[in-house]
Amino acid sequence: MKKYSKILIALFIILVLAAVLWFWNGRNNSDSVTYSDALWHTISQQCIPNQQQNNDPAPCLKVDLDERYILFKDRNGPYHDLLIPTDKVSGIESQDLQTEKAPPYFYLAWENRSYISTEFGKPLKGPLISLAINSQYGRSQNQLHIHIACLRQDVYNILGKLADKIGQNWQPLSEKLAGDHYLARKLVGTDLIKEDPFKLLQQYAVEQGDSVANYGLALAVTPKGEMLLLANRLDQAKQNTGSAVLILDFQCEIGRQ
Repeated sequence: MKKYSKILIALFIILVLAAVLWFWNGRNNSDSVTYSDALWHTISQQCIPNQQQNNDPAPCLKVDLDERYILFKDRNGPYHDLLIPTDKVSGIESQDLQTEKAPPYFYLAWENRSYISTEFGKPLKGPLISLAINSQYGRSQNQLHIHIACLRQDVYNILGKLADKIGQNWQPLSEKLAGDHYLARKLVGTDLIKEDPFKLLQQYAVEQGDSVANYGLALAVTPKGEMLLLANRLDQAKQNTGSAVLILDFQCEIGRQ
């Protein structure tokens, strides 16, 4: 009996120690940075403080505190930058993007496209570069980021062929882009402040009784210089996560033609 009592006491001690370790690790892990917050942690804990204290945006490319945005070089591909708000904005679904005071993030991203040319080593014309943001369900980070990169050659060719058939209202494209169905519309001009892509897509989603969170959104330019908005809706049945970034090419093969 004494032998069994000692075994039971030993097991009890082991269980108590295991419980203490589980509790301690749980507390420590609650303070750790999750993968989906890694981008926000980098810009808020490194780029912004370094800019404020040392006038150096590293490890970011640029920190503009007045205009409230950051330019960050993405590690996925050599020619791939991100435009990120300095404010905490979750993503395309954030209602902060629909307010009058919201910075014109698409405009700011387009104004910073020259960084891709610098990285590439030669000037790249506007139609070769595109902007894209994924749906709430097609992204890995819970901080708004607009991808800036070259357009895929096949996507460029299709848009050039279909451009004259695209009007200023949302309509489905007759051909897939990067394997997915897209909606498209032309902007009236080239002023991305007056025609904010986030607000235009939100208006369409509301009219459809839908949520803008389900859409990926991209900006492209036709060979004639007309600006196009492209929207890719989530379709789980077809394994489409609304990832508009798939029309981009981070190797910029189109720039080598």
